[in-house]
Amino acid sequence: MSWEHIIACAGTLFLVLDPAGTAPMVQSLLLQLPEKRRKHVLLREVFFVLILLLFFFFLGKLILGWMGISTSSLNLSGGIMLFIIAIGMVFPTKRSPHLDLSSTEIFIVPVTVPLIVGPAAISVVMMQAAMCTTPMEKMEGIISILLAWFMTAALLCLSGKLLTFLGEKGTTALTRLMGTILVLLSVQMILNGITEYIKALPSILPTP
Repeated sequence: MSWEHIIACAGTLFLVLDPAGTAPMVQSLLLQLPEKRRKHVLLREVFFVLILLLFFFFLGKLILGWMGISTSSLNLSGGIMLFIIAIGMVFPTKRSPHLDLSSTEIFIVPVTVPLIVGPAAISVVMMQAAMCTTPMEKMEGIISILLAWFMTAALLCLSGKLLTFLGEKGTTALTRLMGTILVLLSVQMILNGITEYIKALPSILPTP
């Protein structure tokens, strides 16, 4: 079992889930609920996050095969998507959810999906699943998801106190730092996709 690979995959997924960037928005949505329900709802939502991540991990290869998507295409599309999200983290714009929660409680949407588990996180998990070919690699993938989820859940559960401690400037600085790291990872994913596609060209192009 390669712990270096596990930590690298967990770190990538953790950055994509971006709990530091989504925490202010999640907290703003929870404020619209009764105080006694906030902790219960947050714990329920982070549990759904784990369920969704494992769902796309186990069914990732099946979905890719059914849709005819290659790993090079997934790397390229996932890298482009991560790059766009990372740019938004480095150069944030003011976004506020316009939701009326006065008569309904948060349930999966919009906290679990799409604030935490968005298209980029789904792409990363499916890509990791497609790269797992042995039972040991699948076990490493599951452990990496559990690590990333645990760190995300812990940060979100502590986000109220953490945001108060960091303040608006500290939260913005942390989000931009994570976005900068994510830019590097997204570029590497794009390069990996291009490399895989070039290697596969001899089998794709017709022989003369």
